[in-house]
Amino acid sequence: MKLAWSWRAVRQRTGTGASPVPSGPGVDARAPRARAAGRFAAVGAVAVLLGQLLGGHPAVAQAGALPGSAFPLVLDVDMTPNPVCSGPVHGRVQVYDPAAAKGGATVEWRVRAGAKQLAGGRLAMTAGVGTATFDIPFDQVPATETALQIDARTAASAEDEKPGRYGKVWRDTLRRGCDPVRVASVGDSVVWGQGLDHDQKFPYLTGQMLGRETGRGHQQLDYSISGAVLDAPELPAGNKDAACLRSTEKQDPDGDGEMEFGEVTQQMPDVFCQLEKAGAQARAGGYGLDLVVINGCINDLDPFFGIGVGITPGSEHLPEAVKRECSGVGAAPENPAKDVPYFSGAKVGYGGRGMQAAIEKAHSLPGHPKVLVADFYYALSRSSSPIPLKRCSVPGITAARLLSCKGALGRVSERYEQYTQLANAAYRQAATAANKASSDGPYATAADGLFTVDNAVLTPDSKVWGTPVTDPAFPLRTRACPELSATPVQCLSAAVGHPDIEGARQYAESFLLNPSLREWFHLPRQGPRAQLKVPEHAHVGSEVPLSVTVDGTAPATGYRYHWYFGDGTQRETDEAAVTHAYDHKGPWLPRLVITDRDGKKTLAETPRALTTD
Repeated sequence: MKLAWSWRAVRQRTGTGASPVPSGPGVDARAPRARAAGRFAAVGAVAVLLGQLLGGHPAVAQAGALPGSAFPLVLDVDMTPNPVCSGPVHGRVQVYDPAAAKGGATVEWRVRAGAKQLAGGRLAMTAGVGTATFDIPFDQVPATETALQIDARTAASAEDEKPGRYGKVWRDTLRRGCDPVRVASVGDSVVWGQGLDHDQKFPYLTGQMLGRETGRGHQQLDYSISGAVLDAPELPAGNKDAACLRSTEKQDPDGDGEMEFGEVTQQMPDVFCQLEKAGAQARAGGYGLDLVVINGCINDLDPFFGIGVGITPGSEHLPEAVKRECSGVGAAPENPAKDVPYFSGAKVGYGGRGMQAAIEKAHSLPGHPKVLVADFYYALSRSSSPIPLKRCSVPGITAARLLSCKGALGRVSERYEQYTQLANAAYRQAATAANKASSDGPYATAADGLFTVDNAVLTPDSKVWGTPVTDPAFPLRTRACPELSATPVQCLSAAVGHPDIEGARQYAESFLLNPSLREWFHLPRQGPRAQLKVPEHAHVGSEVPLSVTVDGTAPATGYRYHWYFGDGTQRETDEAAVTHAYDHKGPWLPRLVITDRDGKKTLAETPRALTTD
């Protein structure tokens, strides 16, 4: 295998036949040949690593091979209000089946609660997406949270024919209630939950858990989309977010601001536009929001060529790039990445507003919601399996090329770990600054999903998708990506490296331990009141002592301690003290989960980050 093959793969995956050599403002054309060779080796190695994961599976190339039971596919179900205080629930179901539309077929759809059918009907598929409405009378709405299943099948076209099989089930809940916890989610593919079904995504699960613990029920409103940048400064021009309300997106066929095709990668609408649409829908519906789950800025840096290897202009030095894109500080007057010859969010997302401005805009929405910033997990790390490196050692490859390939992969892992830590630190700083500037008390928290380097792709305890074909949303991508995406191969494989079902649940369960979230929603303390003690300063390589007290004293026996050191590593002990040596500079924010004798957990974190020098 030669690196030239990797470059061809890159060109195929990015949909451009242009040379991948960086050009334009910010690129030093006089760079030594050795530097250029090093960068080629790095990108070639990334293409080998990610290309095999993202695009090498035959099912990606053979996108037409689908599970027979996937279609007709329920694309979205909206029920208003839900929970309902009085009167009927008004529902709308969207069915997606381009093949049925091409054949002029009719589909039958149904809404069930267990064995009982609450609604149903027939829908002529005159387009790829068909919409039907329904009402559920109040006396049929369950008093407590009840699981719903919504699915569809192709109707028989003649009296002697049988209808088709029911397609994939859309799952939701229905219940009575007058004051649901309303959660809006905005952000990129991490918040969207790439590869997951609607009810498996962590913003939905977070709202569901809050609704259950408060007894209020919940309503989830999702405005995120895969590929979104945090801020595209000139889209709309002059950052006039209200202009977003006049724009239409093909990923939003019903125009309600929620991206029914959010699985399809697209850089817009950016997070600020998503917030604008969430606010407009809340005002039109006459309701306030309780919580906004938000993230952003990874696509502004370019996850592949930027974070991975630093090829995208402006991404070479990650601390500066994260400060610019996540914090909104340090952008050059002209975007050096605007003309890169490959798909990149840096083309539109360079510079612009940072996370603090997004947090403050989120809090300004109707209801003045609390804001939970979802931290970034470890997508690729030092613990990722070296299996893809075997691609670098095929017969005939030279020793020098092999070392270059392995070295490049090592740098990619290091850069992804560095990005995770820098971005999460920027999120914490943004939340702290927003709280400090607030006139109505603290309302923002940078919540931690408690992921470690051992949860990255191709690790023994991986909690992210490792292939592009095994996730629940793959059938949707096989139809929608070729139809709606400018880069269909990338779109088809976009779930790789995103939290899987277990990873999304870990996000939500960890968020529900967050002390600020529990205080905002008046949730009782689950376990002991713990205080984590860590020195403010330490030296790299030295053993740093960490300890915990419970209600100001040494904890009793019988507790289990799960230490998260802030650098992607963790340890479990029976003791209330531990030491840890950091291998490079911080700042680090250690966290500790204590499990009591009854299995109840509580989260403790240091009030300020630990600095190492």
